[in-house]
Amino acid sequence: MKGILGLAFEGLLRKKGRNLLTMSGVLIGVFALTMIVSLGEGLAHAVTDTVSGQDNLRQVGVTGGFGIELSNDPFDVSIEGEMPDDRRERLRRAAVNRRQIRQWYGRRVTQVTEETMATLATLPHVESISPVIVERYEVKVGEFESGPKLSFGVDVAQRRYEGRIIAGSYFSAPDAGEVILHEYLLYKWGMLEGDDYSGVLGKKISLKSIINEQDPAANAPPQMQGFMEGLTPEEREAAMKLLPRLMGMAQQTRKPVEREFTVVGVMRETIPGDPLNIIEDGQSVQADVFLPLETARAMFEESAVNAQLGYPAAVVIVDSPDNAPGVEQAVRDKGFTAFSVASVLKQVETMLTVITVIIAFLTGIALIVSTLGIVNTMITSVLERTREIGIFKAVGATNAQVMAVFLTESAMIGLVGGLLGLGLAVLAMLPGDAIGGAMIAERAAIPYRGNVFVLPMWLAVAGPALGAVTAVLAAIVPARRAARIDPVKALRHD
Repeated sequence: MKGILGLAFEGLLRKKGRNLLTMSGVLIGVFALTMIVSLGEGLAHAVTDTVSGQDNLRQVGVTGGFGIELSNDPFDVSIEGEMPDDRRERLRRAAVNRRQIRQWYGRRVTQVTEETMATLATLPHVESISPVIVERYEVKVGEFESGPKLSFGVDVAQRRYEGRIIAGSYFSAPDAGEVILHEYLLYKWGMLEGDDYSGVLGKKISLKSIINEQDPAANAPPQMQGFMEGLTPEEREAAMKLLPRLMGMAQQTRKPVEREFTVVGVMRETIPGDPLNIIEDGQSVQADVFLPLETARAMFEESAVNAQLGYPAAVVIVDSPDNAPGVEQAVRDKGFTAFSVASVLKQVETMLTVITVIIAFLTGIALIVSTLGIVNTMITSVLERTREIGIFKAVGATNAQVMAVFLTESAMIGLVGGLLGLGLAVLAMLPGDAIGGAMIAERAAIPYRGNVFVLPMWLAVAGPALGAVTAVLAAIVPARRAARIDPVKALRHD
């Protein structure tokens, strides 16, 4: 074995330039494959790491339903009965279309109310359900005044936002008459330093619902505003005449809701490493004013329209992530629109896996092309070393030993090329992580602290090994040709 390795190494050194060029094909193939798969692994880790904590996988988001038969698997549809195949296919597509939301505007058949939440709370595997309170108010603190600003009701018991308090204190109770302001709102008020926050801490803040006397439709809740936006000018004019009754009011304007609270704290924007709750943080990402959930609910329900039409959404907590998709479907069967982070995560992971496999297959073409170079190099080497092969066989080398020399040479080309490709990929991942991380930080609303490229151990081993295996397979035919050379004719070869 030692002699074969020595002969193979000597053969490679004789034509260093040609062998390096051949090796570069393997290098490029392994480099591209490693980068693509590592990027796919990094994206999968980013998605999984982002949503796996904070009970995300146990949550199901619920909004009002449009009367659509939604399903977790809308394509699993069968059409029964005797009919032509083309009609069966049309009906199958029609059934699929009716299980998917094609438009968001329209009258919601089911609403998220206290009664419907009580019904959903009785579903199997449901531990709790609470409303999501998101509303816009005009804000006034002393001489500072803004409007409209988004408010969000915080589940105080979960203490998810406590770590983001940079001035003042957290809420004292779920129904306390207190608010916490976002640092961005104070920045808009000209407070550039933390020492300036004392100008609002402990002061009274007035929150007043937004009333538009010129456009009554603007006073409607988001559900009805979406319906109005989907109408033609003529339909909108007709709907405006019916608007008071649609909103359950006797006049075209509603009485504003106004309450006073105490500013107890200032909350910073999220930073990498903060706990992330997909549904709640997704709703509150633009909020400037935070209230305890029960306080926000009480003010929300003071509006006659809100009391009639219900909450914009609710969050269901299930007992186990494995049961989240089943609860999601059960909620949909009740006529609501629902999604679970667990089912979305599964779909995203599947999509990323498929994309990674497809792109990795395409980049594998570089390895296929490199095999042609290896075949050409080995055939040329056999032709140039015909006399040498004859000498090997004349002194007793067997066909298997001759084949082993050439296969070993090819394996060395593939292995070294694979190792160089792997090393180059690792070096490229360092600036790639920095550049990719900067791009994500610039564009993402929620920061992510992690690697864009993740190199799993199996890939670090499989990359160079794949290069070596590819090279050996490419050299089998030239090696067999070398082994079949007649030593007598080879010794006569000039």
